[in-house]
Amino acid sequence: MGSTRSLSLLAPAAALLLQSAAMGFSTPYDFAPVTALAEGALVGQNVADPVPGFELRLMHRGRVVYHQSFGNWSLDRVANCDSSTKTLSGGVIAAVIDASPALPRPFTLDSRLSDFIPAFNVLIKRNITIRQSFSHTAGMATGSTAVSSRTLTLQQAAVQIAGEPLEFLPGSTFSYGGVSMHAAGAAAEAAAGIPWNTLFQQRIAGPLGLQITQYTLTTPQNPRIAGGAESNAQEFSRFMEMLRLGGIHNGPSGPVRVLSQQSVNQIFTRQSPLGIPIANTPLTGVSDYGVGVWLDQRSASGNLIGAIAGGARGFCSWVDFDDEMVGCISTDTTSFSNIETLQYLIRAAAEQAIRNPACLADLVADGAPGRDGTVDGSDFIAFINSFAIGDADIDPAADICDAGGTPPGDGTIDGADFVAFINAFAAGC
Repeated sequence: MGSTRSLSLLAPAAALLLQSAAMGFSTPYDFAPVTALAEGALVGQNVADPVPGFELRLMHRGRVVYHQSFGNWSLDRVANCDSSTKTLSGGVIAAVIDASPALPRPFTLDSRLSDFIPAFNVLIKRNITIRQSFSHTAGMATGSTAVSSRTLTLQQAAVQIAGEPLEFLPGSTFSYGGVSMHAAGAAAEAAAGIPWNTLFQQRIAGPLGLQITQYTLTTPQNPRIAGGAESNAQEFSRFMEMLRLGGIHNGPSGPVRVLSQQSVNQIFTRQSPLGIPIANTPLTGVSDYGVGVWLDQRSASGNLIGAIAGGARGFCSWVDFDDEMVGCISTDTTSFSNIETLQYLIRAAAEQAIRNPACLADLVADGAPGRDGTVDGSDFIAFINSFAIGDADIDPAADICDAGGTPPGDGTIDGADFVAFINAFAAGC
């Protein structure tokens, strides 16, 4: 009889598992406001111009809790990252810094471009640092033909940049652009003795298992350090989650350290001086910048709670440290200025959903994963079936709290989830 009961319990579990695979899993969050904002953007709500299409992916504590495409976009479609590339490149710079003890010459944020590119060893250019170059304070022009040259190598491009006039004294002004980052990329390449694209593959893409994220502009010999990558929401959010975790990637075979905690700390530390005059910036009046990333949200006490990578045609990805979230809008069909307000509204709505989880015992609607606002026998059966499967990676419906009984889930299904569900079920939420 015992074995017959087990089989009768697992039969509906198998059916629910098949349904879940087809329809997506239930989570304890109400993302309806997020969906409403996304759908509204297609018809011009909260944007100056309707957005033709995009993909939205949200992660919480490393787990995907929302992933949908809208308009003429499809899931996992590849997009031009534009200036979100700067954050990927900041990761490569951090990786070379981590490797510095084994390099012939030390490479740090305070290393000078002239240490690795002799053409910079002239007058006031001599002391321009990697730190200044990756925080828009090196004084260089906002544009250079070297960045988009299809005939120069990255090293040759840096030599051309070194021969071009500065617009500001190094360290005196925040002037957003990509030329100084291009020169810094050449310095990192020279320090490591490895081509930039190989550095990216070995130090970032390989450990993270990135299959499509790559520098496609301008050429393999002259990759556009500040704006030449393409990616999608799945892979870019994986990169940002690694940064959120201080350089750790929780891969299929276990945790992998991609960057040191110290280097990630520097990425998310303001590198542009406080009070520095602003010549130009895509974020109105903002110069709070780390290593290749905007530090766009701080608490009342000044602690960093949000950072964002943003691209000219709308591709953007953010980390919300206080809510342990990562998000990504993947598109290249609009402009960042058009969706800047929208992405902040989406971030706020997602934060509220995470902070106010729905009733833990409301797991299904009409027998399928979802919520119907009531707690009844179908929810009880769904939980028991999911609990019997016992694997949050296969079906996380029963993963409703952490070990202390506090929602949301922690990636495991255990006794804490059982107790939390029974309590919620008994209370009827």
